[in-house]
Amino acid sequence: MKVSAFVFLSLIFLGLGTAHGKTFTLKTEMSGEFAFVGPDGTKNPSLEVHEGDQVELIIENQDGTPHILTIPEMDVKSTRVDTVGERTIVKFIAKKGEYPYYCPLPGHRRLGMEGKIICRHK
Repeated sequence: MKVSAFVFLSLIFLGLGTAHGKTFTLKTEMSGEFAFVGPDGTKNPSLEVHEGDQVELIIENQDGTPHILTIPEMDVKSTRVDTVGERTIVKFIAKKGEYPYYCPLPGHRRLGMEGKIICRHK
């Protein structure tokens, strides 16, 4: 029993078997085209994560138009942000593959509000 506890604690301290976290803030924009804007100013950025990462997406309304973020293949959908400064957060565990994220409100995706989550094997 003492050996099992030692092995378990060693794994915890070494960080093995634990998910790493990735947080991204995406701000909404409506200047010429609809977009999610990443921290570096990139419109609709490709967000790179690793399989098993705990991903947190913060969606912040910057244009006063209602928006939602969805990743249907991962069963992820945010609540709606309606007013400037309003934020919502979605969390999920990354699965290997490439998945589009977009705003499902009428016309928003067609007007450019779509990016990609790229999840690679560790």
